Amino acid sequence: MLPLAGKKVLVTRGQELAQKFTEKLLANGATVYEVPLLKITCKNFLNDVYMVKNSQWIFFTSVNGVKCFFSLIKQYNITLPSVNFVVVGQKTEKVLEQYGYKATFIPSIYDGENLVKEFLEKYAGVKNVLLVQGNRSRDVIAKGLSEAGVSFQTLVVYETLYNSDEKYRLQQVLNEVEFDFLTFTSPSTIEAFVKFANKTFSDRTRIVCIGNTTLKRAKQLGFKQVVCPDTYTIEGMIQVMCEE
Repeated sequence: MLPLAGKKVLVTRGQELAQKFTEKLLANGATVYEVPLLKITCKNFLNDVYMVKNSQWIFFTSVNGVKCFFSLIKQYNITLPSVNFVVVGQKTEKVLEQYGYKATFIPSIYDGENLVKEFLEKYAGVKNVLLVQGNRSRDVIAKGLSEAGVSFQTLVVYETLYNSDEKYRLQQVLNEVEFDFLTFTSPSTIEAFVKFANKTFSDRTRIVCIGNTTLKRAKQLGFKQVVCPDTYTIEGMIQVMCEE
C-alpha cells in the first residue's frame, strides 16, 4: 500500500508551482485538493536596470524571482555583467540553471537566515550585491547584509497577491472534506488561508510547512499541530507526511 493511501491533502501554493507537488503526492497515494491561494505577477524593472548592470553578486530568494528576473532580461536582451549568483535552495538553483547560469553559492539549510550567515562566513569584502525579491519577501537577508556593512540594493521583480478568486472554493472544500494534512510553502500562503478560511480544525489535521520560517508564521497565527521537514523542500514535506 502506498504510504499516503487514504490521506486527504490540501495544496495551497500558487498554481504554477502546485502541479509538481500534487503529482508527487498522488504518486504516494494521497487524495489531493488544489486551491491556489496566491497569484504571482512579474513586475517591469526596466527603470532600475542600472542596478543589474552595476552588480557583482545577485541573490535569488525564490523560484519566482529567478523566472521574473530572466523573463525581462531575455525580453529586452539586457546584457548581464560578469556576476556571481547566490540562491536560497536547490529548486531555485535548478531554475537558474535552466537559464544557463550556475550558482556560486547555496546554503546548507534553505532559508534566508542561513543563506546570509553562511555567505558572510565564506566571502569577505563583498560589495555591489543585488537582492532580487518579491513584494512580500522577508527582510532577514537585507538586515544581515546591512549589519555586516555590505553595500546592496533591492530589486522587486514580482508581486505576490492573495488569490481572492479561490476564497469560496476554499471554504467549500474545507466544509466538505476532513483533511489529514494542510500544506503551506510560504508565510504568505498561511496568511491567505487565514484570511479566506472560516473554520477550526481537529487535532488530527496536521499543518505541514516547508520550512522554519513558514512554521513560525503558522504558530503565530494560532495553528497547533504544526510540523516541517529537516530539508526545506516539497519532497521533505511529503516525507514528513509519510512518516506521520
